[in-house]
Amino acid sequence: MSGINGDKSRFHRERKQKIARRKRTRELLDLVNAEPKSNPPRVAKSGKEPAVSA
Repeated sequence: MSGINGDKSRFHRERKQKIARRKRTRELLDLVNAEPKSNPPRVAKSGKEPAVSA
């Protein structure tokens, strides 16, 4: 049914949920994008992992 002629309570409830979901998603993305990038993992210059002596 439409929000105009029919199931107004369901339509409005779902509309509010959609708006809230979008707001939370935007806030989360803004938070992630605002954080400074962490240092990339270190790799030995030779490209090999150091040998482990037993």
